[in-house]
Amino acid sequence: MQILVFVDAISNRLQYIFSHILGEMLGFEVVFTQRNGDFDHFIGPKIAYSSTKFHNSISIVPHSLLFQEGISNQSVVISNWNSTPIFFETDKNADIPFDLFSAAFFLISRYEEYLPFDKDLHGRFQSANSITYRYGFLDIPVVDIWVNRLAEIIKHRFPGVAIKDKGFSFIPTIDIDNAYAYKHKGIMRSLLGTANSLAHLRFSDLFRRIGVLCNFMPDPFDTYAKLFEQFENTPQALWFILCGVNGKFDRNISLTAKPMQRLLKQIAKRFEVGIHPSYASGISKVHVRSELKSLSQVVGKTITASRQHYLRITLPETYRLLSELGLTHDYSMGYSDKIGFRAGTCTSFRFYDLMDEKVLPLTIVPFQVMDRALLYGLQLNPDEAIDKTLEMANSIKQVGGKFVTVWHNESLSGLNEWVGWKDVFGEIVKKINKFKL
Repeated sequence: MQILVFVDAISNRLQYIFSHILGEMLGFEVVFTQRNGDFDHFIGPKIAYSSTKFHNSISIVPHSLLFQEGISNQSVVISNWNSTPIFFETDKNADIPFDLFSAAFFLISRYEEYLPFDKDLHGRFQSANSITYRYGFLDIPVVDIWVNRLAEIIKHRFPGVAIKDKGFSFIPTIDIDNAYAYKHKGIMRSLLGTANSLAHLRFSDLFRRIGVLCNFMPDPFDTYAKLFEQFENTPQALWFILCGVNGKFDRNISLTAKPMQRLLKQIAKRFEVGIHPSYASGISKVHVRSELKSLSQVVGKTITASRQHYLRITLPETYRLLSELGLTHDYSMGYSDKIGFRAGTCTSFRFYDLMDEKVLPLTIVPFQVMDRALLYGLQLNPDEAIDKTLEMANSIKQVGGKFVTVWHNESLSGLNEWVGWKDVFGEIVKKINKFKL
């Protein structure tokens, strides 16, 4: 069904965000007009995105953001609409008192990540810099709530209009940063690891290492059989493989190692595999292309999904690079120290390049919960982590969004800081698979 939108002017930004919200999220065919007569005579749902007033239409007065080019500081003043935070308020007497489309664009385009900000030690945008965290709504999918409220207004004003039903979905993802704690690392790395354990008097680590290498006990990071079992009813699970050259922040087993190849083929037989571009590769097309080619050859499949190691995103360069290499989906949009909605949404969206003012053929799939954020960032115990994760999943279910989690094979080991966490992820998956039905 068509929805007609009256606008005073058309821009790339405007076309992008209206297409995303009205088209992708609500299921309309979006048509724009600048003709008053055409708008007045249209029979069907229509939105006046203008300060001009019309009868029998939904009125939203624009902020200037969608008609600007380039990046500049924006004044963000938070208020509330139906108990939900909003900003870019434009007209309290309009059907929607704020520019929903500009506010959604600001969050989804990650506009604030183009502005100057204090980077952390890995060069990342920090959760504490975001307006959603500063104003206390990082844990609320505000864009989806705004859009659902818009859908209600459309249905009320234009009875009989069919709105797309998105429905709740769950995608658990696994990052394999270190496939094995002790096995298959070669003589030199094993000797260095042993020497390091001795030098720091970590005797339990030393005994475990010897036990694993002598085949007296399983490698603690070898949690794959358990994950395969947990994902028996979750075939949409996605696995991201770190495959760069060994370095300070890249510690995985080499893809040239036969045991690693066997493991990856087992995974690829059951699930989709994505690349975890290494820390060292940065935004080097040569290095990421090489890693992508190596992983594709091992699993025998074309790789289309990616998540940046350490979530190192530089906008727009990182997403331009991934797009140029033929990757179609990225799962890096989230924080490692907090849970919630980095882009204010739990709906996938195409990336809009603010520097070139164009849409890239790359879909961003935001995640909301990472195991390390629960343990390190929020400092939760295992029971609290389960409750917090299920609470987040339930809030996403309420808006018909996509719940994406990030876990690591080593966090199922119960080793060191992960003592007591062995069954946390399995419990989460089991409970979400039950309540999503």
